[in-house]
Amino acid sequence: MHHVKDILVFLFFHLICILQVFADNYANFFTDSECSVDGSIGFNLNNPGCFALPTMGSVYIPNNGIPWTAYYCLVMTYGSGECHCQNDGYEFQADGFCHVLDGKAQSYRFISGGCDENNC
Repeated sequence: MHHVKDILVFLFFHLICILQVFADNYANFFTDSECSVDGSIGFNLNNPGCFALPTMGSVYIPNNGIPWTAYYCLVMTYGSGECHCQNDGYEFQADGFCHVLDGKAQSYRFISGGCDENNC
């Protein structure tokens, strides 16, 4: 029985490694509302750094290939390019879709876990 457990642990570990290799964790922003015009560079969902992208119309959230994926939050700041507070937050799981933005935000950042309350 111990041998079967070792094999299952081995297989599970390798499955996780394979899923991470094929995972897409990079979101792209677009100027239109359909994720098709003027695509930005990819922004890593796991990097909480701030980036200024005024007047974006949509964001493509990638499918990171993990069915039990955790929640993320796209934090949006309206009056500044410095992410000093949260005017709006969009909570999601990375399962591959286009999300329409209101175009008001001047800066964005991704954080792991759910969204906090707005604080601007």
